[in-house]
Amino acid sequence: MGIFIWTEAFNCGEILNPMLSSYIKHHSHPIHIFGSKEDFREVTIKSDLIIFENLRKKTKFFSISEYKVLNGYKKGHEGTAILWEHIINSRNERILIHLDSDTIFLNDVVTDLVYAIQDEGYHIAGSRRAYKHRNYRREGRDGQKLDLRPDCVNTDCFAFTKEYFRKYPRFWLKRKILGKRVSLKPVVDFFDPITFEIIKNGGRIKFMDSPDQGISSIINHESEFMKNRISFAAVGSGCNFYKNGSDGIPNGYSNFALSSYSLYSSYLLHKDIGIPHLNNQSLLSKIKKLDQTNWTLTEAQI
Repeated sequence: MGIFIWTEAFNCGEILNPMLSSYIKHHSHPIHIFGSKEDFREVTIKSDLIIFENLRKKTKFFSISEYKVLNGYKKGHEGTAILWEHIINSRNERILIHLDSDTIFLNDVVTDLVYAIQDEGYHIAGSRRAYKHRNYRREGRDGQKLDLRPDCVNTDCFAFTKEYFRKYPRFWLKRKILGKRVSLKPVVDFFDPITFEIIKNGGRIKFMDSPDQGISSIINHESEFMKNRISFAAVGSGCNFYKNGSDGIPNGYSNFALSSYSLYSSYLLHKDIGIPHLNNQSLLSKIKKLDQTNWTLTEAQI
């Protein structure tokens, strides 16, 4: 039973070093890195577990344009959706695992994800993305419809199989990955239409942080699954915006991404980019306890 693990870091290769250093400290499975040659030059971590994927090289059955992916990132997350559609339709492994490139690993997360799919018989597994108990988009008809939908999973650290959703037509798969509405029912975020398709077609979902809380609950940040890593948000986007600008991107998201990248850059890349840090005291507390050699948390404060 094959396992394919990947992350992507287009226009933000410099953020990979902490992620990869912590990954190889706690894992034994290879991880595939998608980016440009310029991004790969930023990586100084050396390991047989790190496999760089060059999209300029055509595969036997599918080809994908690096230019198209990079151009997609000018429109937000469309570049990621183009890449994921390519991965889904070109890889033969049964278990696909995605890890965000701005994640810091404090322990092994892959073994539990593989066990959920391979041994427990689930078809998608990750931390809970709340629908009924979300704190946004509460008003109007869409708000009411969202309340009726079961929870999905976050895509920063998750596993899935391909048996229970359609892969064609490819443009429609890309739309589903992107998290665009594909029916009268609204969705919250990236990949959710595929999650709903998996559930509709009989696939099983496991909420790794809260497996006993039913189809509607809230994320359990005190679970082992969540405590095994430090999860940032939008650091890659922030790095891209810092270098290339954010024309056409909503100001709210671009400002959040830039402040998140600033925090990550200051503490993990040891570089001040001159932008105020994201104000997240819980995240900052963990970072200050981070041993960046052994990639564990200590009680000593920096």
